[in-house]
Amino acid sequence: MTRSKPAYSNCWRCLAAWLACISAACICEAEDRNALGYGANTESSPTIVQQADDLWLGIPSVPEGLAQSTVVSQGGVASESPASAVEQPVVAFPAYAEASSSPSSSPPAITAPASSVASSVTSASQTSVAPFSVGYDGGFVIASQAGINLPVAQYPYSLVINGYGQLRETVFESQGTTPDLNQLQLKRARLVFSGHAFNPDFRYYIQLDGRSSSGDALRILDYYLNYDFGHRHWNLAEKRLGFRTGLYKMPFSMSRGLSGKELQFADRSMASMFFDVNRSLAWGLYGELTPLQMPLTWEVAIFNGLVTGGAETGSSGTLDNNNAFSARVTMSPIGDWETGGLADLTIHERLATRVGVGTAFTQIDRVGTTEFNALRVVDSGAQLSSLLPNAVDHYSVALYAADAGIKYRGASLNLEYYFRNVNGFHGAQLPDLFDHGLWLQGGYILIPEKLEVLARWSRVQGNSGTLGNDQRSSEEIAAGFVRYFKRQNVKLTVDATYLDGAPVNSTALDISQGDIGWLCRTQLQFSF
Repeated sequence: MTRSKPAYSNCWRCLAAWLACISAACICEAEDRNALGYGANTESSPTIVQQADDLWLGIPSVPEGLAQSTVVSQGGVASESPASAVEQPVVAFPAYAEASSSPSSSPPAITAPASSVASSVTSASQTSVAPFSVGYDGGFVIASQAGINLPVAQYPYSLVINGYGQLRETVFESQGTTPDLNQLQLKRARLVFSGHAFNPDFRYYIQLDGRSSSGDALRILDYYLNYDFGHRHWNLAEKRLGFRTGLYKMPFSMSRGLSGKELQFADRSMASMFFDVNRSLAWGLYGELTPLQMPLTWEVAIFNGLVTGGAETGSSGTLDNNNAFSARVTMSPIGDWETGGLADLTIHERLATRVGVGTAFTQIDRVGTTEFNALRVVDSGAQLSSLLPNAVDHYSVALYAADAGIKYRGASLNLEYYFRNVNGFHGAQLPDLFDHGLWLQGGYILIPEKLEVLARWSRVQGNSGTLGNDQRSSEEIAAGFVRYFKRQNVKLTVDATYLDGAPVNSTALDISQGDIGWLCRTQLQFSF
Protein backbone atom coordinates (compact mmCIF):
# COMPACT_ATOMS: atom_id res chain seq x y z
CA MET A 1 0.00 0.00 0.00
CA THR A 2 1.31 3.40 -0.97
CA ARG A 3 1.41 5.90 1.90
CA SER A 4 0.07 9.36 1.02
CA LYS A 5 2.23 12.35 1.76
CA PRO A 6 1.17 14.67 4.59
CA ALA A 7 -1.06 17.56 3.49
CA TYR A 8 1.31 20.15 4.88
CA SER A 9 4.02 19.14 2.36
CA ASN A 10 1.90 20.73 -0.36
CA CYS A 11 1.77 23.92 1.71
CA TRP A 12 5.55 24.05 1.88
CA ARG A 13 5.76 23.58 -1.90
CA CYS A 14 3.31 26.44 -2.48
CA LEU A 15 5.23 28.67 -0.11
CA ALA A 16 8.54 27.91 -1.84
CA ALA A 17 7.04 28.67 -5.25
CA TRP A 18 5.55 31.91 -3.94
CA LEU A 19 8.91 33.05 -2.54
CA ALA A 20 10.62 32.19 -5.82
CA CYS A 21 8.16 34.36 -7.76
CA ILE A 22 8.72 37.27 -5.41
CA SER A 23 12.51 36.94 -5.74
CA ALA A 24 12.29 36.91 -9.52
CA ALA A 25 10.05 39.98 -9.52
CA CYS A 26 12.44 41.83 -7.23
CA ILE A 27 15.41 41.02 -9.48
CA CYS A 28 13.54 42.24 -12.55
CA GLU A 29 12.47 45.42 -10.80
CA ALA A 30 16.02 46.05 -9.57
CA GLU A 31 17.33 45.71 -13.11
CA ASP A 32 14.69 48.12 -14.43
CA ARG A 33 15.43 50.67 -11.72
CA ASN A 34 19.18 50.36 -12.30
CA ALA A 35 18.64 50.93 -16.01
CA LEU A 36 16.88 54.17 -15.17
CA GLY A 37 19.89 55.29 -13.18
CA TYR A 38 18.53 54.63 -9.70
CA GLY A 39 21.96 53.66 -8.43
CA ALA A 40 23.61 56.78 -9.84
CA ASN A 41 24.99 59.56 -7.72
CA THR A 42 22.14 61.86 -6.63
CA GLU A 43 24.25 64.97 -7.05
CA SER A 44 25.12 64.20 -10.66
CA SER A 45 21.72 62.93 -11.79
CA PRO A 46 18.99 63.98 -9.36
CA THR A 47 16.34 64.13 -12.08
CA ILE A 48 16.96 60.56 -13.19
CA VAL A 49 16.92 59.31 -9.62
CA GLN A 50 13.68 61.16 -8.85
CA GLN A 51 12.12 59.78 -12.03
CA ALA A 52 13.08 56.30 -10.92
CA ASP A 53 11.47 56.88 -7.54
CA ASP A 54 8.38 58.31 -9.19
CA LEU A 55 8.10 55.37 -11.59
CA TRP A 56 8.44 52.91 -8.71
CA LEU A 57 5.71 54.70 -6.70
CA GLY A 58 3.48 55.75 -9.57
CA ILE A 59 3.69 59.46 -8.67
CA PRO A 60 2.41 61.96 -11.23
CA SER A 61 4.69 64.73 -12.40
CA VAL A 62 4.28 68.30 -11.19
CA PRO A 63 2.06 70.58 -13.29
CA GLU A 64 3.86 73.36 -15.07
CA GLY A 65 4.38 76.48 -13.02
CA LEU A 66 5.00 74.73 -9.70
CA ALA A 67 8.65 75.47 -9.09
CA GLN A 68 8.45 76.25 -5.38
CA SER A 69 9.47 74.28 -2.33
CA THR A 70 7.53 74.55 0.92
CA VAL A 71 9.34 74.11 4.20
CA VAL A 72 7.47 73.31 7.40
CA SER A 73 9.25 73.89 10.65
CA GLN A 74 8.61 72.10 13.94
CA GLY A 75 6.23 74.86 14.93
CA GLY A 76 4.11 74.33 11.83
CA VAL A 77 5.04 77.72 10.25
CA ALA A 78 5.55 77.42 6.53
CA SER A 79 7.79 79.39 4.23
CA GLU A 80 8.36 79.15 0.51
CA SER A 81 11.60 79.42 -1.40
CA PRO A 82 12.80 78.47 -4.89
CA ALA A 83 13.73 74.83 -5.15
CA SER A 84 17.26 75.76 -6.15
CA ALA A 85 17.77 77.64 -2.88
CA VAL A 86 17.13 74.62 -0.66
CA GLU A 87 20.47 73.40 0.61
CA GLN A 88 19.28 70.17 2.24
CA PRO A 89 16.61 68.71 -0.05
CA VAL A 90 14.26 66.61 2.01
CA VAL A 91 10.78 65.97 0.67
CA ALA A 92 7.74 64.91 2.64
CA PHE A 93 7.36 61.15 2.95
CA PRO A 94 8.71 59.34 1.08
CA ALA A 95 11.75 61.64 1.27
CA TYR A 96 14.72 60.26 -0.59
CA ALA A 97 17.55 62.53 0.45
CA GLU A 98 20.10 59.88 -0.35
CA ALA A 99 20.07 57.17 -2.97
CA SER A 100 21.75 53.83 -2.59
CA SER A 101 24.94 53.34 -4.58
CA SER A 102 23.92 49.82 -5.50
CA PRO A 103 20.80 48.40 -7.12
CA SER A 104 18.06 47.58 -4.65
CA SER A 105 14.55 46.19 -4.78
CA SER A 106 13.30 48.72 -2.24
CA PRO A 107 13.59 52.50 -2.02
CA PRO A 108 16.49 54.08 -0.11
CA ALA A 109 16.16 54.88 3.56
CA ILE A 110 14.29 58.05 4.50
CA THR A 111 16.55 60.73 5.90
CA ALA A 112 16.14 64.25 7.22
CA PRO A 113 18.43 67.16 8.08
CA ALA A 114 19.95 66.92 11.53
CA SER A 115 18.70 70.43 12.30
CA SER A 116 15.08 69.32 12.42
CA VAL A 117 13.88 65.76 12.25
CA ALA A 118 10.28 66.98 12.28
CA SER A 119 10.83 69.40 9.39
CA SER A 120 9.71 68.38 5.93
CA VAL A 121 10.06 69.90 2.51
CA THR A 122 7.77 69.17 -0.38
CA SER A 123 9.96 69.45 -3.43
CA ALA A 124 7.92 71.05 -6.19
CA SER A 125 10.47 70.58 -8.92
CA GLN A 126 9.41 70.13 -12.52
CA THR A 127 9.31 66.36 -12.13
CA SER A 128 7.13 65.26 -9.19
CA VAL A 129 5.16 66.02 -6.05
CA ALA A 130 5.67 64.04 -2.87
CA PRO A 131 2.62 61.84 -2.28
CA PHE A 132 2.31 62.15 1.48
CA SER A 133 2.83 64.73 4.19
CA VAL A 134 2.63 64.12 7.93
CA GLY A 135 2.63 66.78 10.62
CA TYR A 136 0.80 68.59 13.39
CA ASP A 137 -1.42 71.57 12.56
CA GLY A 138 -4.01 72.01 15.30
CA GLY A 139 -4.16 68.21 15.32
CA PHE A 140 -2.26 65.30 13.78
CA VAL A 141 -2.65 65.69 10.01
CA ILE A 142 -2.06 63.22 7.21
CA ALA A 143 -2.59 64.62 3.73
CA SER A 144 -1.67 63.74 0.17
CA GLN A 145 -0.74 65.27 -3.19
CA ALA A 146 -0.01 68.96 -2.76
CA GLY A 147 2.46 71.37 -1.21
CA ILE A 148 2.80 71.21 2.56
CA ASN A 149 2.04 74.26 4.70
CA LEU A 150 0.31 72.43 6.14
CA PRO A 151 -2.14 73.82 3.52
CA VAL A 152 -4.66 71.02 3.95
CA ALA A 153 -7.17 72.61 1.59
CA GLN A 154 -4.81 71.96 -1.32
CA TYR A 155 -4.95 68.19 -0.84
CA PRO A 156 -7.73 66.02 -2.23
CA TYR A 157 -7.50 63.88 0.92
CA SER A 158 -6.78 64.79 4.53
CA LEU A 159 -7.17 63.37 8.01
CA VAL A 160 -6.96 65.37 11.23
CA ILE A 161 -6.92 63.52 14.55
CA ASN A 162 -7.89 65.31 17.76
CA GLY A 163 -9.00 64.24 21.18
CA TYR A 164 -9.67 65.40 24.70
CA GLY A 165 -10.48 64.02 28.12
CA GLN A 166 -12.06 65.37 31.28
CA LEU A 167 -11.40 63.82 34.68
CA ARG A 168 -13.90 65.11 37.26
CA GLU A 169 -14.31 64.83 41.02
CA THR A 170 -17.93 65.50 42.05
CA VAL A 171 -19.28 66.07 45.55
CA PHE A 172 -22.98 66.73 46.19
CA GLU A 173 -24.31 67.47 49.68
CA SER A 174 -28.05 66.97 49.55
CA GLN A 175 -30.44 69.10 51.56
CA GLY A 176 -33.47 67.30 50.19
CA THR A 177 -34.62 63.74 49.58
CA THR A 178 -32.03 62.83 46.93
CA PRO A 179 -28.84 61.04 48.08
CA ASP A 180 -25.37 62.55 48.48
CA LEU A 181 -22.75 61.95 45.82
CA ASN A 182 -18.97 61.60 45.93
CA GLN A 183 -17.41 60.24 42.74
CA LEU A 184 -14.32 60.45 40.57
CA GLN A 185 -15.30 60.07 36.92
CA LEU A 186 -13.90 60.16 33.42
CA LYS A 187 -16.62 62.52 32.28
CA ARG A 188 -15.61 62.76 28.63
CA ALA A 189 -13.06 60.78 26.61
CA ARG A 190 -13.28 61.90 23.01
CA LEU A 191 -11.37 60.93 19.87
CA VAL A 192 -12.09 62.89 16.69
CA PHE A 193 -11.28 62.04 13.08
CA SER A 194 -12.01 64.79 10.58
CA GLY A 195 -10.86 66.03 7.22
CA HIS A 196 -11.92 65.87 3.59
CA ALA A 197 -12.02 63.30 0.81
CA PHE A 198 -11.98 63.58 -2.99
CA ASN A 199 -11.81 67.38 -2.73
CA PRO A 200 -11.73 70.02 0.05
CA ASP A 201 -15.46 70.68 -0.33
CA PHE A 202 -16.43 67.16 0.78
CA ARG A 203 -15.72 66.99 4.52
CA TYR A 204 -16.28 64.31 7.15
CA TYR A 205 -16.36 64.33 10.95
CA ILE A 206 -16.31 61.28 13.23
CA GLN A 207 -16.23 61.55 17.02
CA LEU A 208 -15.95 58.58 19.38
CA ASP A 209 -16.91 58.91 23.04
CA GLY A 210 -16.13 56.89 26.13
CA ARG A 211 -17.07 57.83 29.69
CA SER A 212 -17.48 56.34 33.14
CA SER A 213 -21.28 56.43 32.96
CA SER A 214 -21.26 54.17 29.89
CA GLY A 215 -18.94 51.56 31.42
CA ASP A 216 -16.57 50.02 28.90
CA ALA A 217 -18.69 50.98 25.89
CA LEU A 218 -17.19 53.18 23.19
CA ARG A 219 -19.88 54.78 21.08
CA ILE A 220 -20.07 56.84 17.90
CA LEU A 221 -21.10 60.28 19.13
CA ASP A 222 -20.91 62.12 15.79
CA TYR A 223 -20.73 60.83 12.24
CA TYR A 224 -21.60 63.28 9.52
CA LEU A 225 -20.62 64.65 6.12
CA ASN A 226 -20.51 68.24 4.89
CA TYR A 227 -20.62 69.06 1.19
CA ASP A 228 -19.95 72.66 0.19
CA PHE A 229 -21.80 72.35 -3.11
CA GLY A 230 -22.20 76.11 -3.50
CA HIS A 231 -18.44 76.50 -3.73
CA ARG A 232 -17.93 73.33 -5.73
CA HIS A 233 -20.58 73.81 -8.42
CA TRP A 234 -21.56 77.48 -8.42
CA ASN A 235 -18.23 79.14 -7.55
CA LEU A 236 -19.69 80.75 -4.45
CA ALA A 237 -17.44 81.69 -1.55
CA GLU A 238 -16.50 78.80 0.73
CA LYS A 239 -19.20 77.78 3.24
CA ARG A 240 -21.74 80.03 1.53
CA LEU A 241 -24.13 77.10 0.87
CA GLY A 242 -23.60 73.53 2.01
CA PHE A 243 -25.34 70.23 2.72
CA ARG A 244 -24.92 68.23 5.94
CA THR A 245 -26.13 64.72 6.78
CA GLY A 246 -25.47 62.11 9.43
CA LEU A 247 -25.49 62.04 13.23
CA TYR A 248 -24.74 65.49 14.67
CA LYS A 249 -25.89 68.32 16.95
CA MET A 250 -29.15 69.88 15.88
CA PRO A 251 -29.06 73.63 15.18
CA PHE A 252 -30.99 75.23 18.04
CA SER A 253 -29.17 76.67 21.06
CA MET A 254 -25.84 78.41 21.51
CA SER A 255 -25.08 76.31 24.59
CA ARG A 256 -25.37 72.99 22.78
CA GLY A 257 -23.41 74.34 19.83
CA LEU A 258 -20.35 74.80 22.05
CA SER A 259 -17.84 71.98 22.32
CA GLY A 260 -17.64 70.36 25.74
CA LYS A 261 -14.00 71.43 25.98
CA GLU A 262 -14.85 75.12 25.39
CA LEU A 263 -17.18 75.54 28.37
CA GLN A 264 -16.19 77.95 31.13
CA PHE A 265 -17.74 75.95 33.97
CA ALA A 266 -17.25 72.22 34.30
CA ASP A 267 -20.46 71.75 32.32
CA ARG A 268 -23.58 73.42 30.93
CA SER A 269 -26.27 75.06 33.06
CA MET A 270 -29.42 73.49 34.44
CA ALA A 271 -31.63 75.67 32.20
CA SER A 272 -29.72 74.91 29.01
CA MET A 273 -30.05 71.19 29.69
CA PHE A 274 -33.79 71.42 30.43
CA PHE A 275 -34.51 73.04 27.03
CA ASP A 276 -31.72 71.23 25.21
CA VAL A 277 -32.04 69.70 21.75
CA ASN A 278 -29.08 67.37 21.31
CA ARG A 279 -27.89 65.04 18.56
CA SER A 280 -29.97 63.10 16.07
CA LEU A 281 -29.80 61.53 12.63
CA ALA A 282 -30.58 64.32 10.22
CA TRP A 283 -29.96 66.12 6.99
CA GLY A 284 -29.90 69.84 6.47
CA LEU A 285 -28.48 72.96 4.85
CA TYR A 286 -26.04 75.54 6.20
CA GLY A 287 -24.30 78.67 5.03
CA GLU A 288 -22.53 81.92 5.80
CA LEU A 289 -23.35 85.46 4.70
CA THR A 290 -21.89 88.91 5.35
CA PRO A 291 -24.78 91.40 5.27
CA LEU A 292 -23.61 94.93 6.09
CA GLN A 293 -20.12 93.48 6.67
CA MET A 294 -21.42 91.47 9.64
CA PRO A 295 -20.65 87.71 9.63
CA LEU A 296 -23.87 85.68 9.72
CA THR A 297 -24.21 81.89 9.85
CA TRP A 298 -27.42 79.90 9.40
CA GLU A 299 -28.46 76.27 9.49
CA VAL A 300 -31.68 74.27 9.12
CA ALA A 301 -32.26 70.55 9.71
CA ILE A 302 -34.89 67.84 9.55
CA PHE A 303 -34.23 65.01 12.00
CA ASN A 304 -35.53 61.81 13.58
CA GLY A 305 -37.35 63.23 16.58
CA LEU A 306 -37.21 65.77 19.37
CA VAL A 307 -36.11 64.94 22.89
CA THR A 308 -34.78 67.30 25.56
CA GLY A 309 -32.67 67.02 28.69
CA GLY A 310 -29.48 66.16 26.82
CA ALA A 311 -30.85 62.88 25.45
CA GLU A 312 -30.28 61.78 21.86
CA THR A 313 -32.69 60.13 19.43
CA GLY A 314 -30.40 58.54 16.87
CA SER A 315 -32.05 55.43 15.43
CA SER A 316 -32.32 53.39 18.63
CA GLY A 317 -35.37 53.08 20.85
CA THR A 318 -38.97 53.53 19.82
CA LEU A 319 -39.58 56.59 17.66
CA ASP A 320 -42.81 57.83 16.14
CA ASN A 321 -43.18 58.59 12.45
CA ASN A 322 -42.95 62.36 12.82
CA ASN A 323 -39.82 64.22 11.83
CA ALA A 324 -38.68 67.23 13.81
CA PHE A 325 -37.39 70.50 12.39
CA SER A 326 -34.90 73.02 13.74
CA ALA A 327 -33.07 76.14 12.61
CA ARG A 328 -30.52 78.60 13.98
CA VAL A 329 -29.06 81.96 12.91
CA THR A 330 -25.99 83.59 14.50
CA MET A 331 -24.51 87.04 13.82
CA SER A 332 -21.54 89.07 15.06
CA PRO A 333 -22.68 92.73 14.81
CA ILE A 334 -19.59 94.31 16.36
CA GLY A 335 -16.00 93.13 16.38
CA ASP A 336 -14.51 89.70 15.78
CA TRP A 337 -15.97 87.11 18.15
CA GLU A 338 -13.56 84.42 16.97
CA THR A 339 -13.93 80.81 18.02
CA GLY A 340 -12.84 78.94 21.11
CA GLY A 341 -15.73 79.27 23.51
CA LEU A 342 -17.13 81.93 25.80
CA ALA A 343 -13.99 83.09 27.62
CA ASP A 344 -12.09 86.13 26.32
CA LEU A 345 -8.74 84.37 26.23
CA THR A 346 -7.38 86.67 23.50
CA ILE A 347 -8.16 89.82 25.57
CA HIS A 348 -10.14 91.78 22.97
CA GLU A 349 -9.08 95.43 22.80
CA ARG A 350 -12.20 96.13 20.74
CA LEU A 351 -15.67 95.10 21.84
CA ALA A 352 -16.77 91.80 20.27
CA THR A 353 -20.43 90.77 20.24
CA ARG A 354 -22.55 87.85 19.11
CA VAL A 355 -26.32 87.30 18.92
CA GLY A 356 -28.34 84.30 17.85
CA VAL A 357 -31.82 82.79 17.65
CA GLY A 358 -33.04 79.23 17.22
CA THR A 359 -36.21 77.15 17.03
CA ALA A 360 -37.24 73.49 17.03
CA PHE A 361 -40.69 71.92 16.71
CA THR A 362 -42.52 68.65 16.06
CA GLN A 363 -45.55 66.53 16.92
CA ILE A 364 -44.97 63.73 19.42
CA ASP A 365 -47.09 60.55 19.38
CA ARG A 366 -47.52 58.18 22.30
CA VAL A 367 -46.31 55.24 20.20
CA GLY A 368 -42.90 56.88 20.06
CA THR A 369 -41.97 56.26 23.69
CA THR A 370 -38.42 57.55 23.22
CA GLU A 371 -39.84 61.00 22.53
CA PHE A 372 -43.13 60.80 24.45
CA ASN A 373 -41.31 60.03 27.72
CA ALA A 374 -38.48 62.52 27.21
CA LEU A 375 -40.01 65.90 28.09
CA ARG A 376 -39.75 66.86 31.77
CA VAL A 377 -41.66 69.40 33.83
CA VAL A 378 -40.92 72.22 36.27
CA ASP A 379 -39.94 71.93 39.05
CA SER A 380 -40.00 68.25 39.97
CA GLY A 381 -38.26 67.04 36.82
CA ALA A 382 -40.89 64.33 36.40
CA GLN A 383 -41.73 63.07 32.92
CA LEU A 384 -44.61 64.94 31.32
CA SER A 385 -46.03 61.62 30.12
CA SER A 386 -46.49 60.51 33.74
CA LEU A 387 -48.84 63.46 34.39
CA LEU A 388 -50.92 63.26 31.21
CA PRO A 389 -54.23 61.35 31.06
CA ASN A 390 -53.90 57.99 29.32
CA ALA A 391 -56.32 59.19 26.65
CA VAL A 392 -53.75 61.66 25.27
CA ASP A 393 -52.18 60.03 22.23
CA HIS A 394 -50.23 62.97 20.80
CA TYR A 395 -49.33 66.62 21.30
CA SER A 396 -47.19 69.32 19.70
CA VAL A 397 -44.11 71.01 21.11
CA ALA A 398 -42.21 74.11 20.00
CA LEU A 399 -39.00 75.51 21.47
CA TYR A 400 -37.36 78.89 20.94
CA ALA A 401 -33.97 80.26 22.01
CA ALA A 402 -32.31 83.67 21.88
CA ASP A 403 -28.77 84.47 22.99
CA ALA A 404 -26.33 87.37 23.20
CA GLY A 405 -22.72 87.68 24.29
CA ILE A 406 -19.88 90.18 24.61
CA LYS A 407 -16.11 90.00 25.05
CA TYR A 408 -13.95 92.95 26.03
CA ARG A 409 -10.52 93.21 27.65
CA GLY A 410 -10.68 89.84 29.35
CA ALA A 411 -14.31 90.13 30.44
CA SER A 412 -17.09 88.02 28.97
CA LEU A 413 -20.85 88.03 29.54
CA ASN A 414 -23.30 85.62 27.92
CA LEU A 415 -27.06 85.23 28.17
CA GLU A 416 -29.39 82.66 26.62
CA TYR A 417 -33.18 82.66 27.06
CA TYR A 418 -35.49 79.74 26.24
CA PHE A 419 -39.22 79.27 25.69
CA ARG A 420 -41.19 76.02 25.41
CA ASN A 421 -44.82 75.68 24.41
CA VAL A 422 -46.63 72.32 24.59
CA ASN A 423 -50.14 72.28 23.13
CA GLY A 424 -52.51 70.49 20.76
CA PHE A 425 -53.25 67.64 23.16
CA HIS A 426 -55.35 65.04 21.36
CA GLY A 427 -57.65 62.86 23.46
CA ALA A 428 -58.17 65.17 26.44
CA GLN A 429 -58.95 68.81 27.17
CA LEU A 430 -55.76 70.39 28.53
CA PRO A 431 -54.52 73.99 28.47
CA ASP A 432 -51.32 75.03 26.73
CA LEU A 433 -48.26 74.42 28.88
CA PHE A 434 -45.66 77.17 28.82
CA ASP A 435 -42.17 77.05 30.38
CA HIS A 436 -39.31 79.50 30.04
CA GLY A 437 -35.83 79.87 31.48
CA LEU A 438 -32.40 81.40 31.11
CA TRP A 439 -28.78 81.28 32.08
CA LEU A 440 -26.58 84.33 32.61
CA GLN A 441 -22.86 83.73 32.85
CA GLY A 442 -19.85 85.98 33.27
CA GLY A 443 -16.11 85.55 33.41
CA TYR A 444 -13.03 87.72 33.85
CA ILE A 445 -9.40 86.92 33.08
CA LEU A 446 -7.47 87.98 36.19
CA ILE A 447 -4.12 86.80 34.83
CA PRO A 448 -3.87 86.57 31.03
CA GLU A 449 -3.75 82.97 29.79
CA LYS A 450 -3.59 81.70 33.39
CA LEU A 451 -6.54 82.51 35.66
CA GLU A 452 -10.24 83.28 35.11
CA VAL A 453 -13.01 83.76 37.69
CA LEU A 454 -16.61 82.78 36.89
CA ALA A 455 -20.19 83.37 38.03
CA ARG A 456 -23.52 82.00 36.74
CA TRP A 457 -27.23 82.21 37.44
CA SER A 458 -29.76 79.86 35.89
CA ARG A 459 -33.53 79.64 36.31
CA VAL A 460 -36.45 77.65 34.86
CA GLN A 461 -40.10 78.60 35.44
CA GLY A 462 -43.43 77.38 34.08
CA ASN A 463 -46.74 75.61 34.57
CA SER A 464 -45.95 72.24 33.01
CA GLY A 465 -45.52 70.58 36.41
CA THR A 466 -49.12 71.39 37.36
CA LEU A 467 -50.61 70.92 33.86
CA GLY A 468 -51.33 74.62 33.62
CA ASN A 469 -52.75 75.21 37.09
CA ASP A 470 -49.84 76.95 38.80
CA GLN A 471 -46.35 78.34 38.26
CA ARG A 472 -43.32 76.48 39.59
CA SER A 473 -39.61 77.31 39.36
CA SER A 474 -36.12 75.88 39.80
CA GLU A 475 -32.89 77.80 40.25
CA GLU A 476 -29.13 77.47 40.41
CA ILE A 477 -26.38 79.90 41.44
CA ALA A 478 -22.74 79.04 40.73
CA ALA A 479 -19.23 80.45 41.01
CA GLY A 480 -15.79 79.12 40.25
CA PHE A 481 -12.41 79.66 38.66
CA VAL A 482 -10.32 78.22 35.84
CA ARG A 483 -6.56 77.75 35.90
CA TYR A 484 -5.29 77.67 32.32
CA PHE A 485 -2.01 75.88 31.74
CA LYS A 486 -2.23 75.84 27.94
CA ARG A 487 -5.48 77.63 27.12
CA GLN A 488 -8.27 75.14 26.37
CA ASN A 489 -5.78 72.32 25.85
CA VAL A 490 -4.85 71.93 29.51
CA LYS A 491 -6.94 73.56 32.23
CA LEU A 492 -8.27 72.97 35.73
CA THR A 493 -11.84 74.03 36.54
CA VAL A 494 -13.24 74.31 40.06
CA ASP A 495 -16.87 75.37 40.60
CA ALA A 496 -19.55 75.28 43.28
CA THR A 497 -23.30 75.37 42.55
CA TYR A 498 -26.33 75.69 44.79
CA LEU A 499 -29.37 73.90 43.37
CA ASP A 500 -32.93 74.66 44.40
CA GLY A 501 -35.05 71.96 42.81
CA ALA A 502 -33.50 70.57 39.61
CA PRO A 503 -35.96 69.84 36.77
CA VAL A 504 -33.46 67.63 34.90
CA ASN A 505 -31.84 64.25 35.32
CA SER A 506 -28.38 64.56 33.78
CA THR A 507 -25.28 62.44 34.34
CA ALA A 508 -23.26 65.01 32.37
CA LEU A 509 -24.14 67.73 34.90
CA ASP A 510 -24.09 65.32 37.89
CA ILE A 511 -27.63 66.52 38.67
CA SER A 512 -30.67 64.38 39.54
CA GLN A 513 -34.28 65.50 39.34
CA GLY A 514 -35.39 67.30 42.47
CA ASP A 515 -31.85 67.96 43.74
CA ILE A 516 -31.56 70.58 46.48
CA GLY A 517 -28.12 71.30 47.91
CA TRP A 518 -24.50 72.08 47.09
CA LEU A 519 -22.77 70.62 44.04
CA CYS A 520 -18.96 70.98 43.90
CA ARG A 521 -16.91 69.88 40.89
CA THR A 522 -13.17 69.81 40.20
CA GLN A 523 -12.25 68.94 36.64
CA LEU A 524 -8.95 68.51 34.81
CA GLN A 525 -9.11 68.79 31.03
CA PHE A 526 -6.45 67.86 28.50
CA SER A 527 -6.80 68.00 24.73
CA PHE A 528 -4.74 67.91 21.58
